[in-house]
Amino acid sequence: MRNSFPANLGGCFKGIASRIAATLLLAAFLSALAGTPALADGFGNCAGSNILLELRKKDPSRYQTMMDDAANVRNGHSIFWKIEKPGVKPSWLFGTIHSSDERVLKLPAEFRNAFDHINTLVLELKEISKPNTIAIELLKHPELTMLPAEKPLDHILPTDETAQIAAALEKKGIPITSVLRMRPWFLYTSLLMCAPERNSNGGFVLDRQLAVQAENKGVDVEGLETPLEQFQAMADLPDDLTMKGLLQAFQLPYNMNDVTETLIALYLTGNSGLMKAFADDLSDEKTIEAVFNQRIITDRNEVMAKRIVPYLEKGNVMMAVGALHLPGDQGVVQLLRKQGFTVTSVN
Repeated sequence: MRNSFPANLGGCFKGIASRIAATLLLAAFLSALAGTPALADGFGNCAGSNILLELRKKDPSRYQTMMDDAANVRNGHSIFWKIEKPGVKPSWLFGTIHSSDERVLKLPAEFRNAFDHINTLVLELKEISKPNTIAIELLKHPELTMLPAEKPLDHILPTDETAQIAAALEKKGIPITSVLRMRPWFLYTSLLMCAPERNSNGGFVLDRQLAVQAENKGVDVEGLETPLEQFQAMADLPDDLTMKGLLQAFQLPYNMNDVTETLIALYLTGNSGLMKAFADDLSDEKTIEAVFNQRIITDRNEVMAKRIVPYLEKGNVMMAVGALHLPGDQGVVQLLRKQGFTVTSVN
């Protein structure tokens, strides 16, 4: 365990590092399900505080260590990349963040110059512009979101830990009896994700905005995954580990809005390595994190990097996926290079 944090920061992110990515994964379409009465508390006020600003003031040594860690993340200095291969027109790789924050939607000129001339936009989900379609797909597979009758939520963890979760839910106005049949991953993301469908100016989350703009221009929009595959990745997470993660999240001195605000602030710097360092360095629950990181990030990186190749072989493509999928030795940038593409940052 890291002991250099001040008392009010120490351990505040136990077991949530890669679950940040898991939660943000649903931000683009979870609003379609926001009307569920038991989950209504998870939506609404999205305001949060930048945790790193407090860390920099109260523990500058730990903050500097995080900066150093970020500097050592391979391919972590950019969220926008040019993809090249002899004989085809260049393509582009853009790291998104699944948010409708107005700051995020103000895209840089370099991106716009490329986006305005592409033939194809390839996102994580082709259906991102039609969230109701995604919601319907989820409803077709209740086994992904519902527990078997013989093993409801209160049978997954020991009695004392279940009681703590029940008490935390009660504070949110949600009796645990109303969510006993929910799979822990679905409850977790629904409660902790602030994901309004539109921001105050009517903007969609970034990924959906890109899809809508491309469709309006007559650009082909494709997907690297199906909605079912994304839901399956979440459902593959062990119920007991996800429940422990939910319990830990309830015990944090900060809420997920603060985590999201911190990620947005880092995203706006274009430094995906620092986003990764923030997620990785503030966690000491290695067993849980290894499982989440493998299934939500690494496994999906490999799928994305393979499925994008036929599009890249045609050229003039924009690949836009979550920024946390780009950096690192097993990130999409490095995986594309291993497949023979030249990938260089655009700043």
